[in-house]
Amino acid sequence: MKVGIRRWPLVLMVMVGSIWAPLLWSEIPEGTPRGFSRQVLDNGLEVFLYENHSTPLVYIEIAFRCGGITQDERTAGLFHFYEHLMFKGNSRYPTAAAVQTAYLDLGVSQWNGSTGSEYVNYYFTVPSHMIREGLEFWSFAIREPLLKEEEIEREKGVVISEITGDFSDPDQIFQAAVDKHLFPRYPWRRDPRGTVENVRSCTRDDLLRIKNTYYVPNNAALFIGGDIDPVKTLALVKEIYGSWKAAPDPWATALSPQVDKPFQKPLFLVYPDSTVNPRIGVVSIYYRGPDVQRDTNATYGADVWGTLLDNPAGRYKTRLIQANLGIPDPRYTGAWYWTQRDGGQIVFWAYLLRDERPFSQKVRSLYELLSQQEIPAMVQDPAYFSAEEFELVKQVLENQQILEQETVEGFLRNLRFWWASASTDYYFSYMKNLRSTTKEAVSRYVQQYLLGTAPLITLRIHPSVYEQEKKRLESDGFTVITEDKAFWWK
Repeated sequence: MKVGIRRWPLVLMVMVGSIWAPLLWSEIPEGTPRGFSRQVLDNGLEVFLYENHSTPLVYIEIAFRCGGITQDERTAGLFHFYEHLMFKGNSRYPTAAAVQTAYLDLGVSQWNGSTGSEYVNYYFTVPSHMIREGLEFWSFAIREPLLKEEEIEREKGVVISEITGDFSDPDQIFQAAVDKHLFPRYPWRRDPRGTVENVRSCTRDDLLRIKNTYYVPNNAALFIGGDIDPVKTLALVKEIYGSWKAAPDPWATALSPQVDKPFQKPLFLVYPDSTVNPRIGVVSIYYRGPDVQRDTNATYGADVWGTLLDNPAGRYKTRLIQANLGIPDPRYTGAWYWTQRDGGQIVFWAYLLRDERPFSQKVRSLYELLSQQEIPAMVQDPAYFSAEEFELVKQVLENQQILEQETVEGFLRNLRFWWASASTDYYFSYMKNLRSTTKEAVSRYVQQYLLGTAPLITLRIHPSVYEQEKKRLESDGFTVITEDKAFWWK
């Protein structure tokens, strides 16, 4: 799942009319921290309030359900570009300099925006006596950007520099290659930065289409937390944002899914990576996992499974250490499930010490151990995970959710992730559903997504090691990842 102990993300869809239809809680959900509340304005804007008077500060964030997930080949990168332009002037603060001055006047020390695969967000923290001004700032920035032609052209250079900077970043090159192969139908949905050509040819009309389609109240949420009076704050929100007009639901048409099983047979890739120590090889084995929109129930089994495999004394890690593959100790291997609405994935990983055996041989041995022994045993052997382990991991996940609520900003950011990728109802009902997850549910998940499924297998090694083992890697069926072939648009 991969957020906190769920390591990256986990998600659910609430289907009422539109897949993003808001729900009003008739009672306080289990897991809701004290001082938290949720409201929906008449225009569809969701408002999340978290009262916490520990410091005289207020965190304000506005988020939208868009980003990589709403791109196509021609618009890939434009949502990120639009995010940049939100700081370049609006009807109240007409220039970038005026925007910067406003931050100083608000007492803002840190501010930012980001474009991810499933959301775009903007945020800062203000002194609590400046809450009105902070809410007004984001209202003008979001609702009334000027999008001046000269600013558009000037900012293109900045964004293009960011994109081209990825061309020499080993992590970006490697991840681009993984996404290109694991998501062959819509790889651009995993690439918020997009292409140089798309940004270069972007027009003001392109940006206005993004604004009018996705930057609308019924596709947005405000997250406000800290030293607030919830009643007064909600009144302020209604005053400032209540006149924002709703628009057609951008999610009325269901999203076409990624390919569930993109490989007919295992695909082996090797990446010569100068950041990797010459004494090790980093192996990752990727499978497509459940997308929450289509298989919500499987996500709970996946989360329990991933945490079970993280047990240093459990059967999985014990077997891999005993296999003499060069894994130093249990800290250097594991597995996780990354929950996403569009692009769930499962990854087994291991660090292998270099020895007299070629890396290609050890990687294939690792894959054979997983595919022929460990994965089948997870389905067929009732004792693979003990009852004690099974209950313990549920407690671990529950404790993690509690820890996520320790700070206002951390909790609201985590909640925003779930609001965008799934629903907040999923987040607050998570523990209830997790507690009812059975061994049979974990077994079904493994059987459906791992057993007999061909994965993507990657090896990252130092370039000097690659040169020494190049011929053996080629003869063992490894294809090399290069910059000119890694990105989906090349």
